[in-house]
Amino acid sequence: MSHRPSGQGDKAPKEKNPLEPPPGINKRCDLPPEAYWHADRTNTPFASRPGYNSSCQDIRVGVNQFRIQAVSTKDVYQYDITIFPEPKGIVVYKKVWASKAVQGKLAQLKNPWLYDNRKLAWSTNNVTGFKMSVDLGADEGRPGRENNIFQFELKQTCKVRMEALQAYLNKKMDWDNTVLECISFLDHVLRQGPSERMRLIKRTLFNDQSQTKRLNQTTEAIKGIYSAIRLNDSLKSGGFGLGVNVDVSNQTFWIGQKFEQLARNFLGCMDRKWENLDYEGMRKALLPVKIDSPGNGPSWGMSEAFKALRRLQNIRFQVNHRGKDVQASKEYKVKRIAFEPQYGEQGANARAVTFEKTMPDGSKKKYSIAQYYFEQYKFKVQYWFLPLIETTKAGFFPMEVCDVHRFNPYPFKLDPNQTQEMIKFAVQRPPQRKNEVMSMVQNLEWDKDRYLAHFGVKINPTMPMVTAKLIPNPIIQFGNRTTDPKMTGRWDLRGMKFVAPNKQELLSWAFVVVDNCIDKQSVENFVKVFKTTYTGHGGRIGRDPLIMTPPRGTGHEALVERAYMNCGSANKQTPQIMFFILRDKTAWVYDRFKKNADCRWACLTQMLQAQHVRKAQGQYCSNVCMKVNSKLGGQTSRIAQKPPGNASAFFRVPTIMIGVDVSHGNTGAGSASTAAMCVSMDKDAAIYNAAVQTNGWGVEILQPANMHSMLGPLAVKWRKTNNIAPQHVFYIRDGVSEGQFAQVMEFEVEEMRKVFKESIGVVPKITVIIATKRHHIRFFPERGDKNGNCMPGTLVEREVTHPFHYDFYLCSHVAIQGTARPVHYNVLHDECGLRPDDLQRILYHQCYQYCRSTTPVSLHPAVYYAHLAGTRARHHENMATSEQVPQDSKFLILKRPGPMAKHDASTVSSKEGTMPAPLMPIGHGGNARQDAIAVFKNTMWWV
Repeated sequence: MSHRPSGQGDKAPKEKNPLEPPPGINKRCDLPPEAYWHADRTNTPFASRPGYNSSCQDIRVGVNQFRIQAVSTKDVYQYDITIFPEPKGIVVYKKVWASKAVQGKLAQLKNPWLYDNRKLAWSTNNVTGFKMSVDLGADEGRPGRENNIFQFELKQTCKVRMEALQAYLNKKMDWDNTVLECISFLDHVLRQGPSERMRLIKRTLFNDQSQTKRLNQTTEAIKGIYSAIRLNDSLKSGGFGLGVNVDVSNQTFWIGQKFEQLARNFLGCMDRKWENLDYEGMRKALLPVKIDSPGNGPSWGMSEAFKALRRLQNIRFQVNHRGKDVQASKEYKVKRIAFEPQYGEQGANARAVTFEKTMPDGSKKKYSIAQYYFEQYKFKVQYWFLPLIETTKAGFFPMEVCDVHRFNPYPFKLDPNQTQEMIKFAVQRPPQRKNEVMSMVQNLEWDKDRYLAHFGVKINPTMPMVTAKLIPNPIIQFGNRTTDPKMTGRWDLRGMKFVAPNKQELLSWAFVVVDNCIDKQSVENFVKVFKTTYTGHGGRIGRDPLIMTPPRGTGHEALVERAYMNCGSANKQTPQIMFFILRDKTAWVYDRFKKNADCRWACLTQMLQAQHVRKAQGQYCSNVCMKVNSKLGGQTSRIAQKPPGNASAFFRVPTIMIGVDVSHGNTGAGSASTAAMCVSMDKDAAIYNAAVQTNGWGVEILQPANMHSMLGPLAVKWRKTNNIAPQHVFYIRDGVSEGQFAQVMEFEVEEMRKVFKESIGVVPKITVIIATKRHHIRFFPERGDKNGNCMPGTLVEREVTHPFHYDFYLCSHVAIQGTARPVHYNVLHDECGLRPDDLQRILYHQCYQYCRSTTPVSLHPAVYYAHLAGTRARHHENMATSEQVPQDSKFLILKRPGPMAKHDASTVSSKEGTMPAPLMPIGHGGNARQDAIAVFKNTMWWV
């Protein structure tokens, strides 16, 4: 028994997104993109596979997607579950379904049942349905309580025609909802058996034997089994056209412990000043703080520690002050850590919070929470002074009666220490990961699963070995010679001159030491080594830099301004680039300098770490030179022309590569979504310009206004620079899920055509490619590199790909640690019509043109650059830099990203119907010179 807070008003119903699957379809399975296309249209707009790569060397790789060899084509009946009064969450649904009454009724029917823990059930039993009353209290030995009695109804709604799936995979029918129902049903068949033996969290299964690693005193990482059914290209190799993707999934959870221990440990992890607090110290840290409001008198607000503790919401727990049989069957969820100003300086603790209880004689008696626990349960609340836990339904509980059990997901971004420990835990080289996957397949026990057997699903537990291709690496052209990295995926900059040095001789530049983090002699030595290195690579330097050491404690804004003005005065020229030497990698310090230099002065900057400056090693200087040269308008290297003298190593007609990425910031800290677009400006697609802007709140699809304001000027600039209109455009989109492919086609691509027509009067042919790394497909080659990973250039376009769509997986980089994650390229629309061999070669070879690396990158540079530009643009948000400092935003409750854009692209997910403020423009406030702004925008300032 606990005090129950008053109820809340009804919430407005959510608008349905027309691009979501039909109601009742399992969204937890890996649905193909056509599942999200409009139900009233039969033909999806996605490109069909034009063929396979035919010119590259064959190799063999294992893939962690296991073939489904057979599926019964018998009809399955789908049933709708209704419970009245309708519960809010899934807990009551699961309890009612598992009740003795319901299970007893179902047992009278001979065939097994599947249940999705909510509103759908499946069976080969053909019945119209039934109704019954269920008393959940009866199963717990407490029958007759009104709030435990529910009306249960099971009603047949449709047939799942399994023949439709087979017909679709054999190209005898188009995609429709009957195929979608089959895939959703099969996904439930796959999960039902394992979920009865293990704990299912979203798509991952865990058990008490799962491998675990403690990340700190409050969190632990646990290895789980990820498994999902996917359409695949296995019909020609003995499969059914379906596969089960099985992989290791590392997830973070709260460590199971008593709640007051978790709260104390959590505070210690949040800030060193709260480490090793005893409960008295914890009490003092959590006490409300007095707030003086002129005219209204004093009030009470949350302390810093209390704000931090509010992160402990949504944690599920059980209670320990009742009998074991009762407490084991009940689970509660933290709504919040209780706080109300009315409770004054002591806060909402177990003695301060009171409620009235009606006695058997009809009278009312007032209790405090602590008093009630003592009289009702003979439980003395020891830590009565700690704030109470408020739950979603059951009112308040003292912390010490709450036990946090395992498998409570930790929903926040890991801090650097947690991240380091997680990487150690998660990193597995291919042989080790392959063994882990095979062990997980054994744990799934497909051969013993009664549900798979009943529904005729046969899965081959042997990892398939499939034919892949190895695309030859390119020859890399520098200013003075070429180099062939072969299969190493690496090359050396020693003795190499950049293919294009900085456009303007370096005459006005400076080194600024921040907070006296390094002595001047070390800086002078680094400058000497840097100059020698840069000129050795072909860089043009006409004057030594100014070295400045502002007084310790100078504010960031004042420091940047003083350094900029001094550099300009000393050289009698607008500063071309400023080097800032920082003590360490502290992100918010870096962000402040970048924001000031970018937005106020339109000044290019390069940040250096003091420890590297002190060492002044040649390799570090070469790495810095690549960034600096690109920022100053130069080009590191290019892919050698074949044959020599061609206009381009890649393109036969004028071509633009466009990369787009939309990133979503911490919505709890007020950060909007940020869109970034990078457009190639030269014939080799090696030099890019970027445009960035806010894009609503949690909205993934690029807004129409942004498409016009970002692409329009860059398209005009491209035509002016190249003196010709583009004929081909490759639009490469990052970070889009399969459920949003249709939105990209409907909104972004259609808007792009309008922009080209309006800006340059020509609509070029457009090929649309989605590049994603968020998947669980991994490759295990017969012959790999020294770590067992695939060689760079490994291409897989069979077995794990879509049966009809134009997609492939490409490993273009060398994995330094762990198992390489290939990039999944989906060609949604293809007007350019390149042969698969040529398109795949272009995507792979251009990864060798990434401007700041001597290795190929894993993702095409256009989207890699867009990601970097978007991350950098987040520093340009129109808010005071003080609002971005960790100590001010660190303790905010983190919220999940908002809903994705509605069907109309002009409708933006928003906060209270408002659009976020635009980013601060370059040269904001009129401080920057116009020539500096023009130079800044014409460079790769984000690298």
